[in-house]
Amino acid sequence: MKTYLQTISIIILILLVACRDKAQLENKSLIMAKNTHVSSLKKTAKKYLIAWSEYDTLLQQSVTIQNVVRNVNGENISYNQHELFKSMHFWQRAMPDIKIVDKEIAVIENRAYVNWESTGTNTGMFGKTPPTGKVGQTSGISILTFNDAGKIVHEAAYFDKLSLMEDLGYTLSTPIMN
Repeated sequence: MKTYLQTISIIILILLVACRDKAQLENKSLIMAKNTHVSSLKKTAKKYLIAWSEYDTLLQQSVTIQNVVRNVNGENISYNQHELFKSMHFWQRAMPDIKIVDKEIAVIENRAYVNWESTGTNTGMFGKTPPTGKVGQTSGISILTFNDAGKIVHEAAYFDKLSLMEDLGYTLSTPIMN
């Protein structure tokens, strides 16, 4: 009887250890999957910024969905890739040497929070305004939302447009009071 109890105790001990190891393996698998997900979304966010800097519409197309929505400083600017490309064209025409680099990227669930900095020389038409030849710089943040396939479905970008325009030589006039 004593041998029987010892055998059962050893079997229970082995089962407990085996179950604990399985739980640890499952936790490690979950952590690895999360790290892979985070890494993948960070890479896509970097590609998005590179596409803007290099005026690479094919790269932009590869990381966004067809009906991507872009919101800048609270205003919807584009509702699809074609409109996004027109926005890229506007900035590339105004500042052909524009560079947008990430300073920090944080990923939480299906969103990447990208702190970025942009610089460029206004050597082209800024809309209907002739170039000033001055260098402009601004910092901003973009919140990129991804679908389950890891493509960008929405961007909410915020940056200080006034300081950028002042860098380019524009001034803010005192309002006319009636």
